[in-house]
Amino acid sequence: MTENIRGIGINTGAVNPYGNQAKGSEAKPEEAKPEVAQNAPQNNAVKPEDVLTYMANSAVIVNPKATTRTYDVAKYVTPEQAARIAGFVTSFEDQVAQGLIAINEMEEFNGLSEPAKYEIAASMVK
Repeated sequence: MTENIRGIGINTGAVNPYGNQAKGSEAKPEEAKPEVAQNAPQNNAVKPEDVLTYMANSAVIVNPKATTRTYDVAKYVTPEQAARIAGFVTSFEDQVAQGLIAINEMEEFNGLSEPAKYEIAASMVK
């Protein structure tokens, strides 16, 4: 059953297995099977609100013990570097505070929450 085409052996029985039925056995008629509806609705339906609630809760990371850590800055930087970093931090805080004042004065930002206002003010700092 193997033919040689340009030096490559091809098994033609594997190409069309339906054409080669075993001798001595005839094709059996299909047995009657109870039909199952393909698009039957599921019995355990879930409410869309439950799905959305689950998705919202799974996206939030809950940290029950938010501890504040203290670091000994002297281990990592010199006093001059610490003073320079402290200057940058106070400058950033002052610019955010000025941005919050500007945001609170604008009428279109009145409906925003405080964290959203802080986010906008922090993004305005260059």
